[in-house]
Amino acid sequence: MTMRADLTRSLILDAAVTCLLRDGYARTSTISIQAEAGMSRGRMLHQFRSKEELLVAAAHHIFATQLDRPVPPVLSERIAEASGPGERIAVVVDVLWQTFQEASFWAATELWVAARTEPALADAIRPAEKRLGRAIWQRMDHLFGPELVARPLYLPIRPVLFTSMRGTALSYAFDARDPMSEPLLEHWKEITRHALLGP
Repeated sequence: MTMRADLTRSLILDAAVTCLLRDGYARTSTISIQAEAGMSRGRMLHQFRSKEELLVAAAHHIFATQLDRPVPPVLSERIAEASGPGERIAVVVDVLWQTFQEASFWAATELWVAARTEPALADAIRPAEKRLGRAIWQRMDHLFGPELVARPLYLPIRPVLFTSMRGTALSYAFDARDPMSEPLLEHWKEITRHALLGP
C-alpha cells in the first residue's frame, strides 16, 4: 500500500469514528463517512466496498489507537509525585476514570452494541477486544506500580474496578453530568485502598 493510499485509508477511518460518535452506529452510513472524509465516493469505495467492511476496519482502528496511546506526561507526573501508596491509589483511580470519558470509549461502545446483531462485526471485535484487554491490565499494573500490584488482593480488585467504571460510564450516554463529580469516584478509591492497604 502506498503512502497516499495509507493516508486515504486513515482519513476514512478517522471520519468513520467521527460519524460513530456524532450519529451513532445506526445512522452512520458510507455517504455520511464520505462527506466527513471530504472525498469522492469512488475513492472511498476503492478502499472499502461496504459499510460493514468499513466499520470492521474502524473497530480495529479504534482498538489500535487505544493500544498505542501512551500515558500523558502530566498524568505520569501526578502519579510519580504521589506521596505514599494511598495517594497513588487516589490519583490512579482518577486517571482510570478519565479514560472512560474519551472519544475512543464511546466509539468502541457504539460498535460493541452493534456487534450484538452484526456477526461479522462481532468476529472482528472479539480478538481486538482480547488484545486490548491484556493491554489495559498491563497499563493498570504500570499505573499502580509494583508495590501495589504485589498485594494479595490486587488481581481481584483490578477487574472489579475496571468493569464498575465501564458500567457507570455507560449511564453518561443518557445522563450527561460532570464525571469528576461522580459519587462512586470516592467509593472506588476507598474500596481499592481497603483491598490493597487494609483497614
